Order: sequence, then C-alpha cells, then structure tokens
Amino acid sequence: MDDSNLHDKGNGADAGVRDIVSIKRWERNFTRSSGTGCGREPGCYHAPAFIHGTHAHLVLRVGLNATSLASPLTGIGNYVVHLGAALAASGEVELYSYFAGEWRAGSPVAPEESASSRLRQQVREAIKPWIPFKRELRQVREQALFRRGAHRHKIELYHEPNYVPLQTDVPTVTTIHDLSWVRLPGTHPADRVRWLERAMPGAVEAAGVILVDSHFTRSELVSIFAVDPSRVHVAWLGISRAFHSRSAAETASTLGARGLHHGGYVLNVGTLEPRKNVGHLLAAYSALSAALRRRYPLVIAGAKGWRASPLERQLRALAGDGQVRFLGPVRDDELAHLYAGAALFVFPSLYEGFGLPPLEAMASGVPVLVSDRASMPEVVGDAARLLDPERPERTTGQMEALLEDMDAREDLAGRGLRRAATFTWEACAKRTLDAYRHALQMRGS
Repeated sequence: MDDSNLHDKGNGADAGVRDIVSIKRWERNFTRSSGTGCGREPGCYHAPAFIHGTHAHLVLRVGLNATSLASPLTGIGNYVVHLGAALAASGEVELYSYFAGEWRAGSPVAPEESASSRLRQQVREAIKPWIPFKRELRQVREQALFRRGAHRHKIELYHEPNYVPLQTDVPTVTTIHDLSWVRLPGTHPADRVRWLERAMPGAVEAAGVILVDSHFTRSELVSIFAVDPSRVHVAWLGISRAFHSRSAAETASTLGARGLHHGGYVLNVGTLEPRKNVGHLLAAYSALSAALRRRYPLVIAGAKGWRASPLERQLRALAGDGQVRFLGPVRDDELAHLYAGAALFVFPSLYEGFGLPPLEAMASGVPVLVSDRASMPEVVGDAARLLDPERPERTTGQMEALLEDMDAREDLAGRGLRRAATFTWEACAKRTLDAYRHALQMRGS
C-alpha cells in the first residue's frame, strides 16, 4: 500500500510559502528574540530551528514514557525500544526516557531479565486481582514522579507511547495502537476495558496530536471518538534488522536444540490470549492429514496472556505426539532463527492495530498466511495469503495447499521480503517527528 500521501506537504510555490510561514511561526513562538534563546525554562517551548532550503528541523527535548518496559517485553515495549533508538539516532531530538520512577538521557533500554525479575513479575501478577483501584493508584504515583522529573529536565514535548498520557503542561503526542477493547471487549480483562472507557476520552482530548500504527486504526479512531482527522498521524511500525532470511546451516544449532529442522514446521508467534485466536489455528492444524502433521509440526512461541488456561489445556491435549509444541516466551535471538526456519507462518488474529509478527516472518523469508481482519490486509499488501479467522476448515485447506506447493511458498516468500523491506524504524521515526512538529505548531498557533 502506498502511504506517500500520509503527510501531504503540497507542491511547488505553495509548498515553499507554507514552509516559510511555518518557519517564521516556529521562530516567533518557540525561541526568544535574544541570541541566547529561552534557556529551557519550564513552560518555555524552546525548539530552535536550523534551516536547509525551505525546510525547518527542530532540535527538541522530548520525554518518552518507557513504563511499558517494566513488564515482559511485548508489542508496546518493543515499540518504545526501537522507536526510541531511531529517534535518538535522527539527531533531531534530545531524548529522555522515564522508566521505573527515574529519568535517563538517551534512548530507552529494556532491563535485563533475570530469575529475580521474573519472580517479581509473577508476584505482581498473583496479587493484582486483590488490589482495588490498582491502575488508579499506579497512575497517581507515576503522575507525581513524571511531572517532577519532566520539570527538572525541562522536557519540551511529551510522547506517551501507551494510549493514556499523564498530565503535563507541555505539548503532548500520544500513540493509540488499536481499539480492540472497543470492538472486541470480551478479549480483554473487564477492569482494563472499564479503565480505558473512563480514560480514553480524556486522553484523546489531552493529546495535541495522536499517532496510530495504521490507516485502519486512524479510521477507527476518527469514527469512534470523532477526532479531527488532521490531528491523527499514521506512522507504520518498523522491523528489527535481527529478522532476515537465514540458511539451514545458520539455524541448525538453535532449531536442533528444540528438536526442529529448517523448513520443517509451521510457526505462530504471539501472546497466548483470546484475541490472537490460537484456538482457530489448533482446529485448522488438527484437521490436516496425519502425514502433513508428522512432516510439519506446529510450533507456537509467546508468553501466556489473559485467559490462557483453556488454550493451555488444548495445547497439552495435542502435544502428546509432538506434533504441537508450545515453547512459551523465547529470547529475541532465538525468535529470529525460529522465524527463518519455518516452512509457513500462520497468524489468525481477530484484531490488530498493526500486527508485527507477520511482517517479521516476511522479513525472515517465510511465506505468511494471515487474518483478513482489521489492519492486517493493509500491512501485508499482496505479499501474503489471507484467511477467514472464523472459518478454520478453510484455513486447513489453505495450509495444506501451501505446504504441498513449494513454488507457491517461494513466490510468497519473495514477495514478503520485498514488502517487509519498506517497513523501517527510521521511516517510523520520521513520521513521528512530523507529528512532533505538528504538536508544536498547534501549541504555538
């Protein structure tokens, strides 16, 4: 899909006039007339511009909330790490990240996982149901620590990467990744849905500019919350360079340790929870012929999520003969080899605001069969086969056709590699910087 019109800059002389007007507005509103500027006093939105031709670039002190790194690293945590690194590398922002009650200069880094950190997480998960108002209590604490640090470090723009921003007096950009809690509330814990129902209207109002991961989510946001479309910027996510095609020799050690061989299994990656629709995949796979199941075991990698127990029971029932294997969470380096060694990647999710796993598989040179719902057709384009996530019998036929047709798989793999190459974190950072500029313009106008 061509997203070149995402942020229409205009053309010709009109564009030049608009750029010059924007430059003058930024100079007037975000710097002082003296040569020293504002000195980064709190509340003074010091965004010095240096100009190349008719384009302005802002060097801006940005505060990025990295609280999502406190949990086992999943989708939003990966977004924080990779986008933060790309923003820092751009040279256009001075980045500060807030994590675990502390601020640090530079791009956010995921904490090292250890036995003690895993134990702490297990304890937190165990006591969560017994703590009343846990989200509200946590947000009150985070609010106090965040505001104090943002003032001390003279943060000039705040980016909240996880839906609901904290209160602040500087321009705010928030990322809303999807609205699955509105469309499919039964696939989320009830307390999460209630919290988002209360918090999201205020979040949408507080953010000057809203970032979304796909055009699909943009249309959802505009439709459900009646947001002015001009405030919503689309920034497709990127793919880590760790995901690329690998030979059988390169994957042999990792796969051998799991009893797998290159090109000899079907893969699914994602959190074990209702929205990922793993039950559909288990039903579709179980209906394959015994010969195909022996040749291509089903491998599922990912952390256990909400309401994983029923799926775990299904997995245990199917795992006896080794044809279905649940690996649980795996390290990033192992995951890259698991992708590259798969014969086929299947992703029957009911709803995604973007959906990185299909793209990661495509970048790894693996043919992809993906759900035809929500953002997924937009993301994969014509480089994957689409499945109906409510018709497992059809998915069985599609899996069988691909597993028995090497030429078709190679064609899909080639198209997937070309498609995946267009998704980079550098491009995501560029779109994000556009959103920052827009937020500053809105505050200054």
